[in-house]
Amino acid sequence: MASEPPVDLEFTPKKVLSWENGFLVIGVDGELQKLSSDYSLIDTFVKPFPMSIRNAAIIGGKLIATWLDSELLLARMAAIDLNEKLVQGIERSELRVRRTIDKALHPAASTWSHVLDAEPLALDSNNKSFTFVLWKKGIYHMTHDAHEIWRQKEPQWRQLSKLPRAQETVKAIVKEDVVEIWSRGMGLNRYDIESGDLLSSDVINGEGFILDVYNDGNKYLLQLNDNEVVMLEGNNIILRARLSGPVSDAYWSEKEQGWYISGWREIVLLTVNNFEKITLDEIPVFYDDARKLALFNDAKWRQVSFGEEE
Repeated sequence: MASEPPVDLEFTPKKVLSWENGFLVIGVDGELQKLSSDYSLIDTFVKPFPMSIRNAAIIGGKLIATWLDSELLLARMAAIDLNEKLVQGIERSELRVRRTIDKALHPAASTWSHVLDAEPLALDSNNKSFTFVLWKKGIYHMTHDAHEIWRQKEPQWRQLSKLPRAQETVKAIVKEDVVEIWSRGMGLNRYDIESGDLLSSDVINGEGFILDVYNDGNKYLLQLNDNEVVMLEGNNIILRARLSGPVSDAYWSEKEQGWYISGWREIVLLTVNNFEKITLDEIPVFYDDARKLALFNDAKWRQVSFGEEE
C-alpha cells in the first residue's frame, strides 16, 4: 500500500531545489518553504522579499537568488543561509517609496545583498562559486560571498547577429572547470572557470530557439519553442520530441538512461529509444521517480507511477 503523500503547500510552487538538508520550494510570488529529505514541512513558508524570484541556486547551505519586479523596474541579488530560520520580509508597498540606492530595501535575513542595475538573465553555481548574467552588462563570476573573480562582456555569436534576440542569454551552467553560457539562438560559449578566458564558441545546428537548458554531466536536454525538446550528444542533436506544452522541470535518470520531464499536465520519460507519458489533470512542477511522487501547481503532492500506466 502506498504511503500517504506529504502535506500540501500553502502557495503555488514554481521550482524545487535540493540541498544537503532536504529541499527548498520556491513559489511563483517569491515564497520559500524548506522541506526535509522526506518532504515534511520545516517551519512555515515566508516571502523574504516582495518580488518573484527570477533565478536561484544553492551553494552548500546558502541560497543565491535574484529577485525581479518588472513593473517597478527593481532587481536584487542576495544570499540567504538555509541553515537559519527563514524570515518574512517587507511589504511591496514599501518598495514604491524607497527607490534610491542608499535607501534600498533588501531580502530579509540575507547574508549579503546587492541592487542590480539590469535585468538578471541567468544564474548557476557549483559548490564553490557562482555565475550570473545581466542584460546588456555581461557575465560575472563570483565567490559564494559575492567577491568578483572575473567578468566578461555580453556573449556574442557572429552567425546569430542578424536574428532577433538570438544572442540573448537563456541559461548559465557552472561546472567544475568551465562556465557555459547558452543563448536563445542555440549559441554556446564555454569559459575557463578560473580565468574567464573564452575556450570555445559554437552554434548548435538545429531549428527553433531555446527557452531553457537542462544538464547532467555530458547529457543535455534543450527546451525549445513550439513545445519541442531535443537531446544532445556533444554539440549534435540526436533526438527531437514534441510535448503537450511547456516544461516545468527535467532531470537525467542514469538508471533509465533518459530524462524525466515535468510538462503540461504530463510527466514524460524520454530516452533515445522510447517515449513514455503519463497524462495528468494538473501541472507537475517536480517529480521524484524513486518515490513515485510529484508536486503540482495546485500545491498538492500526488503519487505518480509509470509502472501503473497501461
